[in-house]
Amino acid sequence: MSAVPRGTWIELLDVSCSEVSVTCLDIIIDQAGSDSPLLPSVLSVEPALPWYSLFTGLPEAGADELAPLLVRVDLTQPLQRQWLIGLMKALNGRSQLLVLASLWPFQSLAEHLSRCLEASNGGYPGLLRYYDPRLFPLLFSHVLEPEQQQPLLRPAVFWSWLDRDGLPKRLVGTADTDELPEDFTPIELSDSQLETLSCASDAMVAIVSLAEALPSQWSPEQHFQACYAAMIEATQDGLLLTHQREAHTLDRLRNACATLSSEARN
Repeated sequence: MSAVPRGTWIELLDVSCSEVSVTCLDIIIDQAGSDSPLLPSVLSVEPALPWYSLFTGLPEAGADELAPLLVRVDLTQPLQRQWLIGLMKALNGRSQLLVLASLWPFQSLAEHLSRCLEASNGGYPGLLRYYDPRLFPLLFSHVLEPEQQQPLLRPAVFWSWLDRDGLPKRLVGTADTDELPEDFTPIELSDSQLETLSCASDAMVAIVSLAEALPSQWSPEQHFQACYAAMIEATQDGLLLTHQREAHTLDRLRNACATLSSEARN
């Protein structure tokens, strides 16, 4: 399935903003997916775009070329709006943009979203890459408990991203306050939550290695969802080795193909 034109996404974002009387969008840019840093493009815009490295204050702070950048775009400023449209076109559907509308002051939002990167498992600190649009929806559908979702929902009127088919998706936030919680603590992920999250990377590997078994009539998003569900099942069944997990996924895909063939005959 071909990606929808980037103009369609910006038009849908326009409508969503007008519905809630918001004129600015906050864009998280995942620079890690680009061949060259995108900060120079951000700095080239006039009037200047407010921006913030979400690695600020973290051990990763020195990795400027890889840091996720939070940028606030005023849609009423023609040059800022055109820059955003140009960025969407330049990325050509690559999963590097996560968008939110927020009523929070920019600095408060930036500091909060930076803190949301911190996570731990068994007392060991780590980095939660929620800003990756491929992982972001999985955090809400499979990984995080409702109370763990709140730090990401509180500052947002809505979140938006493009799925693997290039289709715009939206998640409504709570936008309940602009006050940062004084008792903010990093999310503690359980072993099972980490395993569920890691199934995403296993699914992406399986999409490549099992490409010939994937139903040709399915879209990239359908391919991922089928492989991801199979990998979660494999984990639940105690299948930990790569060849075991991929064999289980292959069996699931073959069953899906058989079902499709049966439906086609009927």
